Amino acid sequence: MAVAGAAFSRGAGRVSRRLDRLSERRFALLVSIPGLVLVGLIVLPPTLAVFGLSLFRIELAKDDLTPFVGLRNFLVRLPADSEVLAAIPRTLFFAAMSTAITLPLALVTALALNRGFRGVSIFFMALLMPWAVASIVAGIFWRFIFDTNFGVVNGVLIGLGLMEEPFNWLASTAQAVAIALVAQSWRSVPLLAVLLLAALKTIPEALYRAARMDGATAWESFRYITLPAIKNTLIVVGILQVIIGLQVFDLLYSLTSGGPGRDTYVLIYAIYTISFEQISLGYGAAITVVLFAIIVAASFLILVLRLRRRQPIGASTDEESDNATASARTSLRLGARASTVTGTAPGYPEEARRRNQIRLPRPVSRVAFGVGVAVLFFFFAAPIAWMFIASLQPFQALAQQPPALTLDLWLDGYQIIAADPRWLGSLAVSLQTALLTTLFVIVLAAPPAYALARYELPGKSTTLALLILVQMVPAIVMAIPVLRIFQIVGLTDTVAALVIVNVAFWLPLIIWLLRNFFLEVPISLEKAARIDGCSRLGTLFRVTIPAARPGIAAAAILVLIGTWNEFLFAVILGNQNAVTITRLITGIQNFPGPMNQQPPPNLLAAAAIIAVIPCLVLVLLFHRRIIAGLTGGFVKG
Repeated sequence: MAVAGAAFSRGAGRVSRRLDRLSERRFALLVSIPGLVLVGLIVLPPTLAVFGLSLFRIELAKDDLTPFVGLRNFLVRLPADSEVLAAIPRTLFFAAMSTAITLPLALVTALALNRGFRGVSIFFMALLMPWAVASIVAGIFWRFIFDTNFGVVNGVLIGLGLMEEPFNWLASTAQAVAIALVAQSWRSVPLLAVLLLAALKTIPEALYRAARMDGATAWESFRYITLPAIKNTLIVVGILQVIIGLQVFDLLYSLTSGGPGRDTYVLIYAIYTISFEQISLGYGAAITVVLFAIIVAASFLILVLRLRRRQPIGASTDEESDNATASARTSLRLGARASTVTGTAPGYPEEARRRNQIRLPRPVSRVAFGVGVAVLFFFFAAPIAWMFIASLQPFQALAQQPPALTLDLWLDGYQIIAADPRWLGSLAVSLQTALLTTLFVIVLAAPPAYALARYELPGKSTTLALLILVQMVPAIVMAIPVLRIFQIVGLTDTVAALVIVNVAFWLPLIIWLLRNFFLEVPISLEKAARIDGCSRLGTLFRVTIPAARPGIAAAAILVLIGTWNEFLFAVILGNQNAVTITRLITGIQNFPGPMNQQPPPNLLAAAAIIAVIPCLVLVLLFHRRIIAGLTGGFVKG
């Protein structure tokens, strides 16, 4: 063993010396090419193949012929398909409304977090919990809450005397759409709030001090300081939410199943139904191209906004001059004369108007703020808390209106799941897929991320732009070609297939994030190591990577949670041997129970809790690093 170790050390030393002889440009190309080439090989062919498939008639349920039909799928079949045509404006409406609800709620949440309050760490954990819940499970959560027979909403309303009989919320179009929008906002607000909070943290406190010196109200400070400072971030986050809204599928799949009727049948749902239920791959690819065109337009707007450089606010290094400059700027924004900054006696109409404005007494303001924080905390934490409580209640307690909760713990649901080998198998598949994906993504992303952070590569700006653009490609675009490719090579229904598609999905984003984490490592540390005789590889592994370890850990947690929660490829590629937890939970109606009836509510709640508990534990333990990972690439990029 000692001889083998010495031989390995000598071999590694020779490789390091050879790499040190290379120019910086060649070294950067050498370490970055494998990861970037892999992105190109895994992501680009399926993305481009969907355009080719859209020109063919591929009806696997009818025949094996694939005749070339040109643009007939676009020009003849699509205009004649009333369901798909109706799904387009429905998709745009859902994206617009979800943005209109989510963005203000995220901004309010970010402002509350930026202000700070006692218990902010607990609030942060509650905020991140909905983000950690898979979309497919979130749909089950909200369907459970609004269920006709055992939903807690009906129970509370009946208990308060506001209704006499249970109401079928999901059978009404208006209510079903509203519930879907609320559920989508519940999942999206955490991400947007954290990104907006990162932007709020960049605003110098001197601006707010100057505003208070000028007598500005809280609303005026928000209007004239906060909004202009985060305007670009607010626009980008809004467009990001539009893109998320255009791709909502998992949540609708488990919440409404596209109903009632076809009232929540959005474009991506149509693609799934046509491509993977009707097995009409050519026509499904054509609809995918339509969705892709819509998303690329929004992605282009994001790219333009991301490349715009924001002007720094308050560049002065002297505190007194900085305060004076900020105060003057704030005074001008508020409509007051700059002479108020220098101490001139007040008396201008604008100042008189502001003095006459109604201001809430401080105790009232604090109470209102506390109530608002409590409402937000309840919104984020209550659905998960209720599912956990319901999973420990007997069926009879949940079936009553309102629910007759008991302190006795009933583990019937968990016992049924533990006795079913399918659940243990799906947990093992999900764990293998998540761990292997995380390992491969971090190992493959670190070298190109380091090269993009430290060296000037040819086409560097274009590469960074493409990494973001590729990340904006919806997963459904790759789904049809990936299914055909894996069918040909025999990889369907394998863990390897799930790992490959998840690596392809996460690799571009993690390269971007790790690049920004490596930028935070002072280059002076690397120079000192090189002066001390450390090789390039030694500097990378002994200095840079340890210094960036918190960021790398955050990226790994993001990949782990995201892969565990993935549903689309799990349902397309998994059948019997590679069924993940998110795939299995959609078939819970097949569990033992009364014929043609829903599963017992405590069983459904227990299944949902088991599906999310690993991610919730990660959020509770590593919420600070997760926040760093969510904000690192966005703000610095």
